Amino acid sequence: MKKFVALFLCVLYFLSTNVCYAFEELYYLKNTDKNTITTQIKEVLTDKEFDIKNQNPIHAVSQKNSSNFAIIVLQQSGKNLFYYYESNDKNKKLNKNIIKAFKKNDIVYEQSEDPMLLQNFSDIVYRYNTGTKKVYSFEEPKQQQTTSAAKQQKPAQPTTLKGFAGKIDKGVKLNVYLQNAINTATASQGDTVNAVLKENWNYKEYTVAPQGSVLTGTITKASPAKLASRNGSVDIVFNKIFTPDGKTINISTEKVEFDVSNDGKVKQVLGSTVAMAALGALLGLGIAAMTGDTSDLAKGAIIGASIGGGGALVTNVAQKGIDAEIPAYTDIEVVLDKPTSVVLSY
Repeated sequence: MKKFVALFLCVLYFLSTNVCYAFEELYYLKNTDKNTITTQIKEVLTDKEFDIKNQNPIHAVSQKNSSNFAIIVLQQSGKNLFYYYESNDKNKKLNKNIIKAFKKNDIVYEQSEDPMLLQNFSDIVYRYNTGTKKVYSFEEPKQQQTTSAAKQQKPAQPTTLKGFAGKIDKGVKLNVYLQNAINTATASQGDTVNAVLKENWNYKEYTVAPQGSVLTGTITKASPAKLASRNGSVDIVFNKIFTPDGKTINISTEKVEFDVSNDGKVKQVLGSTVAMAALGALLGLGIAAMTGDTSDLAKGAIIGASIGGGGALVTNVAQKGIDAEIPAYTDIEVVLDKPTSVVLSY
C-alpha cells in the first residue's frame, strides 16, 4: 500500500511540475484567405477571454490563467489556406470553438495528419517560441545563428550524411504560388521574387522538397507600359529552393512570362496578333507623319493596327499602354530547363 501511495504522489508531482503535453492540429481550409480567417479567430479568442500577444503567428493567452496559451499559424496556399493550432492540452476546447466558427461561416475544411506538414508547422512555432528570427535565408548560405539557448547547447551533429544523389530530369514541373505581388509599372530587372511550393516535390518514393518550401528567383526582364498601347510585362526565372529544414537546392528554370492584356488582366504570354497590331500601329503612325497632317495621326494608327491584324485592339498609338499588378498567391507552373542533382537523405 505504501508503495502505491508513493507512486501516486510521484505521478502527481510530475504532472504539477511539468508543462502539459502539446496539442496540435492542422486543417486545410478551401477558398478563403488569411484576413477572413484571422477575423473569425479573433472573435472566438475575444469571446473566450484570451488576449492576443502576437499577430503572426497568432499567440493568445488566457486572461484567467497566463499558463493557458494557444499559437495559431496561417499559411496561404493559392486560394486555399492552412490553419495550424498548437497549445497545451487545456485548450483543445478552444480549437473546437474556432473550428465551429469556420463551419458556421460556411468555410469548407478538412483535417490533415500528414506528419511532414505537421512537423513543418511545429518548427515554425518552435522558432517563434525560441526567438529565431528567420525561417528562410534568401542570401548565400551562411553559418546559421539563433538566440535559442537550447539550440546552442545541442551537441554538434556528425558531418557524415546518410543518403544518395538523385538526378531530376529537365522538364519537371513544379506548382507554386507567388509570395509577393509584382507591379509591371515599378518592377525592375534584378528584383528578387519569392514563391512557395504548393505540394511536395517527390522523386521516386523520396521527398526532394516539402510543401511550403520557398523558391527564390529574379526578374530578368521588366517592361512598364509605353506609348503605342504597349502594355507592361515581366519575365521571371527561379534558381534556388529553401526547405524548412535548412536545405538549399540549386535549380534552373524556364522563364515565366507575364504580359498585361488590354482589359488590365495579367496573363501568360500573349499571342503574336497583339504584337503585330502594335507594330502595325507604329507603321500607321509613320504613314500619317509622312503626310504632314497631324490630324491624320490617330487615323493612320487605326489603319496600321488593321494592317497588323489587330482591328480595334489598338485604336490610338498616342495612348499609353496598361500596367497591372500580379497579385500575391498567383499560381505559377515552374519548369526545370536543366537536370538537377539533389541529395536525398534516408
